[in-house]
Amino acid sequence: MPIVEINTSKDINFYSKWYSPNTKWPLPKNKIVKLSNYYSFDLKKMQEQVNEIKTKYGFEPFPIKKNSTKKRRTYRGIGLTARPEASNPLYDALHLYGKDGELDITDTFKKYSSENKETTSLYEKQFSQPTEINKGYLAEVLSKFKSLKTKTRLLDLCPRGVITPHVDFPYYEQIRVLAVIETNENTFWEVEGQKFQVPADGNFYWFDTGRCHAVWNDGDKDRIVLSVNLSLYQTRDGEEINSNINIDDFLLSTNL
Repeated sequence: MPIVEINTSKDINFYSKWYSPNTKWPLPKNKIVKLSNYYSFDLKKMQEQVNEIKTKYGFEPFPIKKNSTKKRRTYRGIGLTARPEASNPLYDALHLYGKDGELDITDTFKKYSSENKETTSLYEKQFSQPTEINKGYLAEVLSKFKSLKTKTRLLDLCPRGVITPHVDFPYYEQIRVLAVIETNENTFWEVEGQKFQVPADGNFYWFDTGRCHAVWNDGDKDRIVLSVNLSLYQTRDGEEINSNINIDDFLLSTNL
């Protein structure tokens, strides 16, 4: 286990309020699902383009505080989508936004880690504009996803990097699928107490970010993923377009 304590199994009662019987949305049976081979891609070809992007543009570290120059040394990335009004489109997706504007990442995580837990609603459907790196083979692979694409990023968790336990959004607000581009044998995910690894195998995987989850890299090589947020149930304006999808079955289809 990493230096930071990881425990994603203790808060089930807190976030279960988003699922039935408290809402109309059933808790998915699965915690992680490998998507259909329809979405598979040539890993070597993808690695070549990602390495070109990393060399030409560079991955930027995530900010620690909204109004500070301090950055996280072990967690970096670059955006494939941005908000139309973004002043720095390539790195706009490294920031958190609510309906009233930018959120403080550190404060957002502190709210969830505090004794009186609180989550903040993320507002990400405005990530509608492809950035200049969203082209070539990357764009070809992403075009297979027919649902509304929102915040899409390449994320690099460096050696000894930890993404501490947190909750993002339940599956009916958005879903997140990811493909591992680079990894090592000592990188792990944990969702609701279930620890697992995601291979760099040219496939996309989904897990429910509405459950408490964490990631850590105890290896000596970077972990790089292509992270894609999709809005299955709502338009960019928040209008409902689907409500009766069985998410466990849907994820195994080619309809995303």
